[in-house]
Amino acid sequence: MKKQTGYKYHIEQALIKNNWEIVETTIPEQNIWESESWIVKTTHNPEINLYFSFNKPWQYEFSEVTISDMNASEYTRITSVYLSKGRFNKGLQKCMTDLTTFRNTVTHQKVIV
Repeated sequence: MKKQTGYKYHIEQALIKNNWEIVETTIPEQNIWESESWIVKTTHNPEINLYFSFNKPWQYEFSEVTISDMNASEYTRITSVYLSKGRFNKGLQKCMTDLTTFRNTVTHQKVIV
């Protein structure tokens, strides 16, 4: 059996471990900024929809995944992670912490309302 590797695989495994699931994957044909996008939902509250944008690398810049809230009326960047050696593992941990904090904040806000 071949061992899975790559940034996307590690992001997917971290999402699963933290109770998130990828519900849609798209490879935009016309978008010059994105190489791929995901729609991700939390298993605790399926109304929380996140948009993962895998940004294309540009000269002298790192490729990045930007995560935003799809339910917000305006663009709301929650967190991001750089896809580069030396920055990825630490960045992925921070990203998952940011997503957990966001999920807990949204859940808490819905209980109050």
